[in-house]
Amino acid sequence: MSAIDDMALSDRALEAWMAAKTAPRPLVRAMAALDGFLTAAVTGPRFADPQDWMCPLMGLPRDVLAKGSATDHAVFASLARIHNRINETLLDRPQDYAP
Repeated sequence: MSAIDDMALSDRALEAWMAAKTAPRPLVRAMAALDGFLTAAVTGPRFADPQDWMCPLMGLPRDVLAKGSATDHAVFASLARIHNRINETLLDRPQDYAP
């Protein structure tokens, strides 16, 4: 396990956090929508700095890594874990990928 995996929330806890967070509200509120967004990010034509899209996606401040709370860091790590999982599946086992 990596440090990201150790810090990340479970999928269930992340979905509960997305549903409860109100200010600012995340752009996605369910795991299915998050999986779709992250799949688009993985397969998109341009690699962007993760903070440029992860922070607005989840309603986190742009400087979350420097000044965020432990929960903010756990949410950011959760997105990184899911992004990495999708990327690994598409690269190594594309036949296993299904929404």
